[in-house]
Amino acid sequence: MRKTFLFIFLVSLFACQQPSKKKKVVEKPQVDAKILVSCEGIGDVKLTDTYPELKKKFGRDAITEHENNVEGKFLSLWEGKPKQVNIIFQHEKDAPFKRIKYIETGASDSPYMTSDSLRVGLSLKDLVRRNGFMPLTFNNFYGEVESGLIISFNNGDLSRTNSCFGGKLEWVSQENIYKDAYDAFKKRKVVESSDDIFNRMEVMLGSIRVTAK
Repeated sequence: MRKTFLFIFLVSLFACQQPSKKKKVVEKPQVDAKILVSCEGIGDVKLTDTYPELKKKFGRDAITEHENNVEGKFLSLWEGKPKQVNIIFQHEKDAPFKRIKYIETGASDSPYMTSDSLRVGLSLKDLVRRNGFMPLTFNNFYGEVESGLIISFNNGDLSRTNSCFGGKLEWVSQENIYKDAYDAFKKRKVVESSDDIFNRMEVMLGSIRVTAK
């Protein structure tokens, strides 16, 4: 009896002295701040920047002036390059331009992404998956104003994890579609990704937009 007790004691002591195996924690890779899309802006371009600050930060040569549109002053940084960023100033058509309405990037090879790797070129199906399989609501591609603009994530995951994230969807291609269904689709001002017609259409994220609150 004593031998059995001694044996159990030694086994227990040996077990207690064994180094415990720690579970490996997989760290989420950090996105470089220069390409990060967040509620602050896109990369080094911040929603709080004024026009004079942009010229000071990036230099006059980096800025391309465009004709003002109905939304306000419109300019681009690094036009024609993958890192191009478009900036709209809020209802300001004359200097000084101090309040940015939104910042947008849309090059097919744009390097910018959110902390969870949302970027230009993601398919509509992938966006729906990342949205917890909740549909996206957006302006029809046949709309005259802001066609393809995402209106709502319908309380899906993206509305919580990326509250400042927005953008435009782009219609890339499609399979054969019945004429009646196609004609009915064209008449709609707003559509949802859950509509049957998108089973026969290839749609991707064409641009990312961060809007001032």
